[in-house]
Amino acid sequence: MKKVLSAILMATLSLTNVTAATIDFDDDENPGGWNFELPGVKVNKSGSSTEVTFSLSSSFSFGFIGGINQAEGVSIDMGQSYEIEWGDVISCEVRVGKKDFMRIGMGLDWRNYRVTDFKMFSKNERDIISMQDYPEGTEPKFSRIHTFSLSFPLKYYHYLNKNVYFAVGPELYFTPWGSLKTRYYEDGEKKKITSENVHQSRFSVGVGAEVIIHHVGIYYKYNPFNVLRTSYGPKFSTMTVGLKVAF
Repeated sequence: MKKVLSAILMATLSLTNVTAATIDFDDDENPGGWNFELPGVKVNKSGSSTEVTFSLSSSFSFGFIGGINQAEGVSIDMGQSYEIEWGDVISCEVRVGKKDFMRIGMGLDWRNYRVTDFKMFSKNERDIISMQDYPEGTEPKFSRIHTFSLSFPLKYYHYLNKNVYFAVGPELYFTPWGSLKTRYYEDGEKKKITSENVHQSRFSVGVGAEVIIHHVGIYYKYNPFNVLRTSYGPKFSTMTVGLKVAF
């Protein structure tokens, strides 16, 4: 996986270097102008004129999640832990240069954190989650924490040409919902344990970066905050690497 992602990154950067010098920007791009976008609608303000047009400004991302700073017994499986994000559902951007602008947006983010070894997430009667062994004589399948978040990225964008850009900046997450699910086999029969109210961290702040070429690219996120509140669950934070389609 690491070799594949490294190859994709090198190819992306190589293409960026080749194409960046071949396309000129329009001279009439106006620093200080701004755009506000909703699904299907874009309001553009440049100088004294305001224009309302149809727009699809959102993005879709799929990435694999790896565990960082994991407590003993926690081993997030990056091959089976993933993120799906619908980004920039609502966004507002301000141009700060001919090739640069700042954008703040709001997106929807679903995440699955899976462990697939012989430990499972287990919640007791006090709502405290810990890593426990599977029941004796059973065959583990997976145990996971699932969360839903509203994401609020604030990013700086720099265009190398009209089709290639990179972006970097902080991202605030509000996570109102989370759940737990464990599956295993006992005497050949499927067993399932589910629970909500996993005491996920409601607010967290991370950092994200992306490189996009012709609407498709790669992204990276790092979030040092613990996924679960430390008084209710084991410590682990995350990083995410994946693919992004930006309209």
